[in-house]
Amino acid sequence: MAFTETLILGGVECDYDPETRIALIYCSSCSERNEVEVWIGDDGEPEYAGFVCEKCGAFNSPDAG
Repeated sequence: MAFTETLILGGVECDYDPETRIALIYCSSCSERNEVEVWIGDDGEPEYAGFVCEKCGAFNSPDAG
């Protein structure tokens, strides 16, 4: 993957690969970076469905920013 762009998610800058639509998002519990599918909504804002951390198993809600 080529993380050639950045997105702001929850006030945090995240590396983003626009070809695969994968962003590296930090877990709010343990700070592990996770690969998460992110899409750009109709309003131009990045969106994701939330994710479970690969390291600690905590659920990270998209609203937690």
